[in-house]
Amino acid sequence: MMGFTLSKLNLLILVTVMFAIISFFLFALAGIIVGNLAQLMVKDYSESVFGLVGGGDDKLCHTTTVTIPESLKYFGGMTPTQYFYYVMNIKRLPVEYTEGKLSTLIFQIASRKEPDKIIATSSIDINAQIIFYDWETDPVDRVAEKESLTLDPMSIGIAPKNSMILIKEVYNGKTYLHVIACSSSASQCAVNKDRASCWLSTCADVGERHESSCFPKPEECASRINCEDG
Repeated sequence: MMGFTLSKLNLLILVTVMFAIISFFLFALAGIIVGNLAQLMVKDYSESVFGLVGGGDDKLCHTTTVTIPESLKYFGGMTPTQYFYYVMNIKRLPVEYTEGKLSTLIFQIASRKEPDKIIATSSIDINAQIIFYDWETDPVDRVAEKESLTLDPMSIGIAPKNSMILIKEVYNGKTYLHVIACSSSASQCAVNKDRASCWLSTCADVGERHESSCFPKPEECASRINCEDG
């Protein structure tokens, strides 16, 4: 009887150990898969921007809109589909543009639960001044110039901040990259593009201020922006 009990106990221990090993393996594998998916995402966005800004034609304006997915999906098939929820940080270096110097545009993917945990990064150097237009909904729905952007496809409010408009503009021989945060819902990107036009023509430094053919003609700008929070 004692031998039978010990045999069952050893079997239980073996099963428990195997379960722990498999669980650890799957956890580690999930981290690798998510990291690879995130790295492919930011690399793809970096290459898209490089193509947008570095195009060889002479057009003064190039515009594209990017919507990021709600989550990164992994596993599936024989196992249930898993979802990794994230935020995308978009930054520039140097923060203050220096005439004649390259600007670095940086895309980062971070865990939504742990925003300081960066799991993927991709950067490109471009010959352009980068201007970020963030979309704020609390306490006022408006667009303001910022030093960086964070897109969160699971954000709450008027609509999820899950999209960005990328506009390459050549004005008076100088190249700009305008990055405008917006949403794929309710035509919000068109609204925010109009507000960014107001900021550029009203709030930008005097030497940079202009009405751009790449944007809609700004009208009634006072109600759409706040120059004091640039």
